[in-house]
Amino acid sequence: MRERLIDATEQVMRRNGPQNVRMDAVARLAGCSRATVYRHVADKDELVREVLVRLARARARQLAPGLARFTDPGERIAEGVYRTVEAVRGEWWYRALARQGATAAVARIGGGPGAFVALVAPLVQPAIERLAAAGKLRPGITLEDATEWLCIAATGLLATAPEAPGAGVLPGRTREEQIAFLRRFVADALVRRE
Repeated sequence: MRERLIDATEQVMRRNGPQNVRMDAVARLAGCSRATVYRHVADKDELVREVLVRLARARARQLAPGLARFTDPGERIAEGVYRTVEAVRGEWWYRALARQGATAAVARIGGGPGAFVALVAPLVQPAIERLAAAGKLRPGITLEDATEWLCIAATGLLATAPEAPGAGVLPGRTREEQIAFLRRFVADALVRRE
């Protein structure tokens, strides 16, 4: 039933946008009552998060092979942030928010900033754990801190950078300059200096 509810929520999100999910529409598409929906989930934010988690996992699987070739942790983080922001900008749910003039809502969708970090944590933490296990994570930085920092960086870029195709992540810079910027100001905050 939970999977049916998530599927139905995605259908509603695709039709009406991520900010316009109504529980009655989810229940109708899932073939159940609203009461049944609430027996399986706390609220619509939980369902929206579940849809976004599923989409984020698929995105992470797509990005992983390209990021695996980077052996330097700082490069991998900078490329990961860059490619993630580029990929998210192309996703239907993000474009729906942008059409509504609500790109800053990315950080609030599905329950607020804490929920957003929790949504991203399972995708980011394995990479941060590998960094820590290799002794490359800066001292005093926890997995939670690193995950939150990468979420802040990505959502900040999504909310402030241009939406135009091919514009990149940071305006007015070549791709190489953008990666160098992300390396210096995002990745280097996490990676132990040798």
